[in-house]
Amino acid sequence: MLVEAPAFASIRGHVLDHVASCLSEERFDPGDRLVVEGDVGDRLYLLVEGRAEVSITTPAGPVTMATLAPGELFGEMALLDLPHRRQATVTALTPLLALALPARVFDAVLSSYPDLGGALSAVAEDTAIANFLKRASPFSPLDPVGLRGLAKRLERKDVPAGAAIVRRGEPGESCYLLRSGRVEVLAEEDETQERCLTTLGPGALFGEAALLTGAPRNATVRALEPCQLLVLRRKDLLETMSLDRKVAVQMVQLLRLRDRPRRAAHVVVEHRATDDGEDIRILKDPQRFAYYRLSAHGWFIWQRLDGRHSLRDLTMDYLTAFKSLAPQAIAETIGGLAAAGFVTCPALRADVVRAGFRAPWWARALMLSRRLLEWRLALPGVDAPLTRLYSGGVRMLYTFPGLVALGGLGLAGLLAFVAGTARAGLALGEAGGASLLFLIPAYVLAICVHEAGHAFTVKAFGREVPRAGIGWYWFGPVAFVDTTDMWLAGRWPRIAVSLAGPYSNLLLAGLAALGAWLVPDQGLAASLWQFSLVSYLMVLLNLNPLLEYDGYYVLMDALDRPNLRPNALSWIGRSLPSALRQPGEIASHWLELTYGIASLLYAALMAVLVTVLYRLYLQSWIEQALPGEVSSALAWVLAGTLVILSALVVVSELRGTASPEGV
Repeated sequence: MLVEAPAFASIRGHVLDHVASCLSEERFDPGDRLVVEGDVGDRLYLLVEGRAEVSITTPAGPVTMATLAPGELFGEMALLDLPHRRQATVTALTPLLALALPARVFDAVLSSYPDLGGALSAVAEDTAIANFLKRASPFSPLDPVGLRGLAKRLERKDVPAGAAIVRRGEPGESCYLLRSGRVEVLAEEDETQERCLTTLGPGALFGEAALLTGAPRNATVRALEPCQLLVLRRKDLLETMSLDRKVAVQMVQLLRLRDRPRRAAHVVVEHRATDDGEDIRILKDPQRFAYYRLSAHGWFIWQRLDGRHSLRDLTMDYLTAFKSLAPQAIAETIGGLAAAGFVTCPALRADVVRAGFRAPWWARALMLSRRLLEWRLALPGVDAPLTRLYSGGVRMLYTFPGLVALGGLGLAGLLAFVAGTARAGLALGEAGGASLLFLIPAYVLAICVHEAGHAFTVKAFGREVPRAGIGWYWFGPVAFVDTTDMWLAGRWPRIAVSLAGPYSNLLLAGLAALGAWLVPDQGLAASLWQFSLVSYLMVLLNLNPLLEYDGYYVLMDALDRPNLRPNALSWIGRSLPSALRQPGEIASHWLELTYGIASLLYAALMAVLVTVLYRLYLQSWIEQALPGEVSSALAWVLAGTLVILSALVVVSELRGTASPEGV
């Protein structure tokens, strides 16, 4: 057995016989501890039968480092270096038989075979570094195999006190783990002065920012006392991040913790008080037509994003101002601002993203399905012509007489629609399918009038309409105008803009109904009445709050709950299972629960209806070019594809996170 142990493979003859004669058998029951971390070591062991677990103590508790099998040696690390303390605990998992070798015999063997000591010291050093990485470094999530592999890649380096380990402005190809000693991190105040940002001790990692972002070193790090460093090259860092996503997350969290974010240029800030008296600020980037809402606490953070404050600095300032320790909330606010483009932070290199954050195939499928069902093609530069049209005559519709006249038109049209139903039924029978030729361009007109209602109402409130365009939203094509500038207005003006689209369709429907009542031609009357019906249905559809149409934005503004739909579905997908065990949580999130379930039921109902309608209409169109069986199958495939994509979008919303808005 001793000959087969790799550690003693180089020993032969009487020395090996002497070592064998000094071995003694020791038996252990499951749960017995053979060695205990921190104890003085007086022997090593060779495992003969059974299995044992090696564990170390970390701030999070005991962590398993390895499982030992017959033929493996352990306990030698404490015998190689002073002060002979055990570096880990070994616990029997099954009944064990081990051979124990006293320290005095081991020392004698080492004096006779120096190469054996060197080999064991190298193994012990790798093990000690792996234990160090597990205890005090961002690499602690790695499993034992990953830790030992990383330990072999690390280069050991000693530096004297006062030495500059990295210098600001230099390119970086390595980062450093501080195994012992202390260093200071320095930033330049000007050309002649430096400011100490922080002091780091054993377990700290530094120099990683240049490797993750590709930017030059952003600070100088100098040794305050003799230090032992573990050097990790960029290639090895990327390989390690690819082994465990948790390591990649910790590396980025460390980067963001030390980063000093800066406000983006050209941002305009407007102040507004909500109806309940809360002071908020709206950030506007006029170059990108982007907006972001900040509460009073978020505004406090925004004012300090000057490129000099780290997350730690912001946390301390926040604690002083609000008597609350909220680093996570501050980090989320900065993350939301950065995601929206209002804060400049170092971007991760593309190879870093590929190594540590490549989404799994199913996540990429969810994102693709959302892009297929929710896309837009925008045309900029529409504000100037809209302004000219509004000033040239449309503004008369927004005067008191104009609004009264429009209201009268809508009411008269509704009465004409009801009164003309019987006549329209007879006329539709005579007109047959010819009225469809009229409905297609009329429907396009209805969409244009709808979006014009939004756009001109924005102009009535003195705001901009930077873009307009077309797109696809879930089950059909859409047109849109960009009304996001209304974020700078109050709640009720925003609601008025949202209602202006359906109201425009209501007026158009009334006008068509009056035409159907008055014209003598039966075919034209049938087409006008049918268009009026379609327009009224459009009003109801757009007022539906369960998809992101006008009614949704009205509800969101009325409740003052931004991002209501994504927040509600995300809460159901992520928090509902745990909330079911806490009735108080359900009560405090009744809106998310009610709205989210209603949205899911509506999406399911629409999926069924769309499947039927798409199949029928598509099949009738395809039959004109293909045989009946082929056209039926193809119609089912196309309709089913739309439903599957819709289901994937719902899944992505349930798995998604709420859009951050700041604290």
